[in-house]
Amino acid sequence: MIDNKSDPQSIILAAAKRCYLADGIAATGMKEVAVSAGVARSTLYRYFPGRDELLVATIKYEMTDLNERIRKQIAKYQTPADLVVEGLIVAIKEIPRRPLLRAVFASEEDSRARRVVWSSNVIVSFGEELMDHVIRPAQEAGLLQDAVRPEVLVEWVYRLLLSFLTLPSNWVKTDAQLRATLHALLVPVLLK
Repeated sequence: MIDNKSDPQSIILAAAKRCYLADGIAATGMKEVAVSAGVARSTLYRYFPGRDELLVATIKYEMTDLNERIRKQIAKYQTPADLVVEGLIVAIKEIPRRPLLRAVFASEEDSRARRVVWSSNVIVSFGEELMDHVIRPAQEAGLLQDAVRPEVLVEWVYRLLLSFLTLPSNWVKTDAQLRATLHALLVPVLLK
């Protein structure tokens, strides 16, 4: 995930991830990351001006890996409906399996971290990937609902994802139930 083991930025991001997982996101400051990375704080600040930027960069690496996993998993599907439903199912299953993403998106522990990441360009980039692989093809085929902008539809899908991650359903327990629910409720909102 973190690319070059000798690159200072990669070393810092790996250290930040270790600190977040060991001590929690809220308890991790720039000092702790600098110590863990074995770099001076001035070096840390050269790459990341503050703790929010460091958190966003660390989550970006995690989400890039998640995006790749989702793309591989949904590659066998052809219809926009199946792509969005299956992609959402993969995300709902994968995020809790990734400790750092679980801490940000599936835990009530650190809602500040979720707000920082939500308002960052990481979510915009993640949304643009969804646009490229699912929403845009549906739009070009004339299948996308046109009551709201595509970007708003993407944000709505993310809000649905966060809902399933932070407050699991009392009734939808299996993949088959989730798939049927998403086809019945999500697909008509996105697609004509």
